Amino acid sequence: MYISEIFASGFRCFDQKAPLQLKLSPGLNILVGPNDAGKSAIIDAARYVLWTRGDDYIRPDESDFHVNDQGARLSDFVVRCTFEDLSADEEARFLEWCTNQQGKLRLHVCLRAVRRLSPGGGSAISSQHRAGPDGEGLPLDGELREYLKATYLKPLRDAEREMRAGRRSRLSRILGAMPSMGSQSKPAEEGRDTTLHDTLLAADEAVRRNSAVGEVANSVNTGFLDKLSFVDDRLSATLDLGAGGSFDQVLERFELYLNAKVGSERVLRGLGYNNLLYMAAELLLLQSHPDQVPFLLIEEPEAHLHPQHQTLFMEVLAARAAKPDPEKGETHQQVQVLVTTHSPQLAAAAELETMTMIVGHRAFPLGAAHTRLEVDDYEFLRRFLDATKANLFFARGLIVVEGDGEHLLLPAIAEKLGRPLSRHGVSIVNVGHRGLFRYSRILQRKAGNAIAVPVALIPDRDIPPDEAKDLIGERKTENELTEEELATRLTTLRRDVGDPVDAFIADSWTLEFDLALRPELAEGVHQAVQLAKTSSRNPERLAKIRNQATETYTGWKEAGLTTTEIAVKIYQPVHDKEASKAAVAEQLAAILRKRSDTPAQMRDRLPPYLVHAIDYVTGGYVPGAPVFAEEPEAQNEGIGGAATEDAAVKGE
Repeated sequence: MYISEIFASGFRCFDQKAPLQLKLSPGLNILVGPNDAGKSAIIDAARYVLWTRGDDYIRPDESDFHVNDQGARLSDFVVRCTFEDLSADEEARFLEWCTNQQGKLRLHVCLRAVRRLSPGGGSAISSQHRAGPDGEGLPLDGELREYLKATYLKPLRDAEREMRAGRRSRLSRILGAMPSMGSQSKPAEEGRDTTLHDTLLAADEAVRRNSAVGEVANSVNTGFLDKLSFVDDRLSATLDLGAGGSFDQVLERFELYLNAKVGSERVLRGLGYNNLLYMAAELLLLQSHPDQVPFLLIEEPEAHLHPQHQTLFMEVLAARAAKPDPEKGETHQQVQVLVTTHSPQLAAAAELETMTMIVGHRAFPLGAAHTRLEVDDYEFLRRFLDATKANLFFARGLIVVEGDGEHLLLPAIAEKLGRPLSRHGVSIVNVGHRGLFRYSRILQRKAGNAIAVPVALIPDRDIPPDEAKDLIGERKTENELTEEELATRLTTLRRDVGDPVDAFIADSWTLEFDLALRPELAEGVHQAVQLAKTSSRNPERLAKIRNQATETYTGWKEAGLTTTEIAVKIYQPVHDKEASKAAVAEQLAAILRKRSDTPAQMRDRLPPYLVHAIDYVTGGYVPGAPVFAEEPEAQNEGIGGAATEDAAVKGE
């Protein structure tokens, strides 16, 4: 059986009016999302209901009760784990705790907690574990509790300490729970291999016979204990390895550590490697108990791990969570895994269908039944959603762009507007002309609540003005396109707009050209383009290039060239690939940061669609609300009013 749902109402961040209803698959389940969204609360909800196989004993306290919008702490909460797909043996063993729902047996394990104010101040908290959807069934007995216990790997775990010898060490408990250790605590039967019990007793005997050890023991007895003993209660000590104690005490002397790269001398290994060793031991224990529910809770497995090891770990985890294929000779027990992460590397290595975004204390599964992604979108994202793009799962706001120019330039523009992206938790995803809308559809729902993460798409309009005809050759310019063609192409660029995604389309051709069209920015853009054409880093040479660019720009204005004609001349080296867009963006970002414009002045000087895009992702998103009530069509207005076929191809 496996956990099909975790429900929480009134528990921590989950309000009774909007309870958590997290659906889980039998295999791998990955929770992603920004901080304080509720991921750790979900892990703790499962721990509270099921308990864990470690030493950590947890019980509800006052901080576990939800605080509502009025600032009042609730007096009760309910957390429930629902188990489905019970085997015939499980149905028979736990029949009296199961619920028959439409002819199907389910096991609901429910924790209800109540907080009562004490007359003298403070509060008293009581809780009980019962079966049934509402906790109205029988209390859970010891056998069932043991069967349902989860394995929990906490965040920032001290792996070296967990694997070290000591009283009640985690390693001793893992070893003691291994089925293969059961026969090792007793003497071997005649004719059988020596057991661990026999080996340790023999070692103890050899230690006691050692002359140095015997001398020390004799000195303690004759020199001190004899003098400290009563006549009728003589004290005597033995010095050995302690194998004569309980088997648990023997196991507490074991350590698990990584071997040195060379030689036999023990050396300390890094935190990351020790972390892998510890997680491997826990996975081994989990899969060695077919008589218990194989449920694994992991918080932030990326702690201390190198990015490449994060990928390897995710592959191992996915393999253990996959259903075994008998045709391939696979016989391992399928492990159900619930893992939280903040690592783009881990998110990129996982299948999108296994992930659930937790945003605003709500769960949003990313499987095909829930998102607007098509089947081929999942195949596309499986190939192209790498770690540089996977930060979209952790952002408070998202800007999706088509190239390096926008990626490098937008942070500087946001700073000049007084809305730095980093301070607002906004990430930029550069899709490089591959599937602009495929990435945005990840955050769009087929039904239900919208994900409260604003997504701004900033595609190029790609409509050259008539003044650029000599530059583009056979390609159609603005006036050569019919109104129907313009409208169709604009519709193509906005075809997937909808909560929480909006498109902020370039006013004319490209971002660089649109900036060159702005009179207050054109000179700086021309300087950036000319600087991007040179590889020199000589300060005098760079100063000369800037001065020459200023003189050229002034000459164009004095010659009576229009704003558009000047913009075409500025953009020509970029179009002809004499200067890369990335290099131009780098130079222009530096120029913008040195300007003295106030945020209010910069708002008037920048293309409106850029200002609106940054306002949208940094202004706080309210599902269903209009983006700009005063001028809802402002971001769609501009030169040409549409997009070319090339831009449509880039978007898909």
